Amino acid sequence: MTTPHRWILWPLLVGVLASCGGSDGGGKQTCTVVTITYAGSKSGAAYLRVPLGVGGAAGSLAANAPSIQFLILGESGAVQCAGFITPRDTPFTATAWIDVSGANPANCSDLSNPQCQPLPSDPQASQSGVMLYGQTTQIRLDVVDPP
Repeated sequence: MTTPHRWILWPLLVGVLASCGGSDGGGKQTCTVVTITYAGSKSGAAYLRVPLGVGGAAGSLAANAPSIQFLILGESGAVQCAGFITPRDTPFTATAWIDVSGANPANCSDLSNPQCQPLPSDPQASQSGVMLYGQTTQIRLDVVDPP
């Protein structure tokens, strides 16, 4: 499902079927649609992290790219669906950022590493909410330069 212009890690969802065509037995899919924007001029590797559940206990969605433009191209509008084994609503905090200092490659070689996060000086965006079981959640991340 990847193309040459996509440098992303597909979702690793613990305890779920990570296929939109799959079924959880009840036929309900919980989906997310991520939209990322950036109007600034900073450059560097770009990251997206969406830990699911408290401390990422329900898995995570994660991606990285060599630039914010590639992250936007690879992730914006992509629908990710899963059929949870146990029907439940799942809290999330989504974060996208540009690593302008180049400090993240070591911490973010594993995107589930809790130390993989933006520095205060990195352009970034964050959104928290709850993914409702059997519904589609829109996540919008408008990355902005720090003040």
